[in-house]
Amino acid sequence: MMRPSASKEDVLAVVILILVIGSVILAVIDQSTRPAFADLTKVTLGAYIGLLIPNKNRENDNS
Repeated sequence: MMRPSASKEDVLAVVILILVIGSVILAVIDQSTRPAFADLTKVTLGAYIGLLIPNKNRENDNS
């Protein structure tokens, strides 16, 4: 049986999840760098959400 390959969105979701969990762990370990890891998590989640939102201009270009 062939296993279906993971889509780009699935791979991106796993990478984002690992990044966010890693940032939280590092923020717990070193309290003095908490704001930096919070900002990193915000930027990462914002980029992920931005990639998930369909871009109307991009859809029109592909037609």
